[in-house]
Amino acid sequence: METSPATVIQYFNGEKQNLIPLFQRPYQWMKNSWEGLWNDLMTQYQTDGVGNHFMGAIVSAPAVSTPIGVNKYLIIDGQQRLTTISILLCALRDHFASQDDDESRVRAKRIHGVYLINEHQNNDDFLKFVPTHVDREIYKTIAVNVNGEINDENRNHLMVGCYRFFRKQIGNEAIDPVRLLITLEQKLQVVMINLSNEDDPYLIFEGLNFKGSPLTQADLVRNYILMRFQHSVAPGGKQETIYQNYWNPLEESLEDNLTDFLRHYAMLKNRVNIPQGGIYAAIKNQISSMNGIDLIENEIKDIFKYGKHYEKILCISNNFDDFLVTKLKNIKTQTTTHCPLLLKLFELYSNDKLKLMT
Repeated sequence: METSPATVIQYFNGEKQNLIPLFQRPYQWMKNSWEGLWNDLMTQYQTDGVGNHFMGAIVSAPAVSTPIGVNKYLIIDGQQRLTTISILLCALRDHFASQDDDESRVRAKRIHGVYLINEHQNNDDFLKFVPTHVDREIYKTIAVNVNGEINDENRNHLMVGCYRFFRKQIGNEAIDPVRLLITLEQKLQVVMINLSNEDDPYLIFEGLNFKGSPLTQADLVRNYILMRFQHSVAPGGKQETIYQNYWNPLEESLEDNLTDFLRHYAMLKNRVNIPQGGIYAAIKNQISSMNGIDLIENEIKDIFKYGKHYEKILCISNNFDDFLVTKLKNIKTQTTTHCPLLLKLFELYSNDKLKLMT
């Protein structure tokens, strides 16, 4: 683990890419946080060369390197701050781009080419900063399209609100955008904590999580699973494929029932009662004993498959004949201890190893 002071702009300078892992929550800062950052920036803006504003620590870890492309780093802690700074840079770029003079257009081009994109890269390596999957397309719209139009369907997204907030502040006649850019580049300081290859970024994330809103057992399971695919974290990589093909569909279909399903699944696999607070530990223990990514991927596919069975149990009236609907409703009104057994029966039935008797 390496620790050193740095200006926050260093995270955007140079040919590199900062990735927000899929286990991170979406962008969550709202107006009070944007105003807080702006007020801190204004304090430095109004101070002639005296002091810096300390923004806290940012924890990153190197992603597995490849022979080609840019160096990639996972942002383990600091997502909200770096996302907001990046959107502020977009707003500054677009303010300069909207002016008529050549100097402003040169500054807009510099911000775009130095801090927002890797000019000599394309496809997955093009952006300097890549948010988590949920926010990625909206961020790309803001970061790539200079003074681009934002679709009405995205107008209430927090990133869009952040961008419009900063455009309004920068457009104030009392603000000198050139001085503002210099302040942003020179006066916002952080402690840069870069984990080594021997450090476990997920363990660090678990520890850091205690300072924020607690994660659910399902959140912890998802995050642990995704970090087992740390070798392929770039957009379109194995980690994102696992999330898109298996985990995200489960989150969307089971919603608030996902944690309960994982408990029943863990009970089925371990053949013991699992307390509500022990779901993550049970599944983590199960997966951590697996050698090889293929085995872990097969386990995720198994979770997905049983999750679809659980969805059928929750929505019984939409899937079965009247006889089975009646029987399942009778069981559901009694207790939930039947669920691991039901999951197993549904799996046998789906493989034609069980026949219904009416």
